[in-house]
Amino acid sequence: MAGFQMQMVIRGVLVYELTNDAIITGIVGMGFAPSLLLVSLFGGVISDRMDRKLIIQIAQGSNALLAGVVCILIFTGYIHWSHLFFVSLLQGAGFAMQLPARQAAIPDLVGRDNITNAVALNAMAMSFTTLAAPGIGGILYEWIKPEGAYLFVMLLMCASVISTSKVKPLKPPSADKTVSVMKNIGEGLRYIYSTPLVKIVIINMIFVAILSMPFRMLVQVYAKDVYGSDPSNVGYLLAAAGIGGLFGSLAIATLRKQNNRGIIFMLSGIISAAALLLVSGLPFYYVGLISMVLIGLGESGRWALGQGLMMEISDDKYKARVMSVIMMSYGFMPLGILPLGFAIDQIGPQMSVAIFGTILMIFSICYLFLAKP
Repeated sequence: MAGFQMQMVIRGVLVYELTNDAIITGIVGMGFAPSLLLVSLFGGVISDRMDRKLIIQIAQGSNALLAGVVCILIFTGYIHWSHLFFVSLLQGAGFAMQLPARQAAIPDLVGRDNITNAVALNAMAMSFTTLAAPGIGGILYEWIKPEGAYLFVMLLMCASVISTSKVKPLKPPSADKTVSVMKNIGEGLRYIYSTPLVKIVIINMIFVAILSMPFRMLVQVYAKDVYGSDPSNVGYLLAAAGIGGLFGSLAIATLRKQNNRGIIFMLSGIISAAALLLVSGLPFYYVGLISMVLIGLGESGRWALGQGLMMEISDDKYKARVMSVIMMSYGFMPLGILPLGFAIDQIGPQMSVAIFGTILMIFSICYLFLAKP
């Protein structure tokens, strides 16, 4: 995940330097989203049928190969923003295959009673990489140029393949492989629709992702236009989100079933909305750092707690398929990224982010009081 987080910063800065266009930067930033929408459901079914460790390793190896290709294109001078979009598209497909397998494997490793705590600790580890990796990515971009930074990312991803090889095989529950993939997908969707609490959590995760994640994907544009930031400062902003996510994950790891986790999950959207309104209202870099901490805090509540609740509630044979639908929440981000990128070009970054923050605040407050399992 460290390599993935570094790559987000490196790719975003590189695209904006190549094009100086917020819309194109947004398009490349959301390049993985169509793959998530198209592949996630298939990834969930495959993870309910195959060794999850093998799926994870194949995805990791593919990402390393793609990072190496980008490094060569930059070094030879043939790089174009469309290449980065295509690579983002392919990495999204790998992400869609890998994450359902990775998350569904957690109960196999820790047991059902410890799922929420384990997911929170996993999110804490991801938050730690979010804390360190973006800053490192920005610094590497300045020190060894984008081609050197991509080479470093490729080596990290190769190391992840080796480390995963030390994990025991992660076989899913026995599944009827004679049933078609499409029928398996339909069964998973019907299960979600017929389980009210699962449906409530997934709807919330999708809408909050559409309204809150686009700012994080376009933070390179916002930082350059509002703060005049260089790549290392962009990395520090994303690292601040990692700090918030780290503290949020630590707090979630201590929660028990009697701690009103559903209410805490719902409040995460309000925290994210408040952060967007704060960063849009005060155009100062240090306010941006504080806002990113709050964004990380809100995301950890939505992501870690939402996943933990889903894995506790879901039937074992549907677990990976439920997680694949949650992964699709990232696939819906173009519904927010493209309008935000367009609005930034037309009315400016602060007004655009303020509108998104206002809509998210209204949605989160209404959902908190109106959603009933």
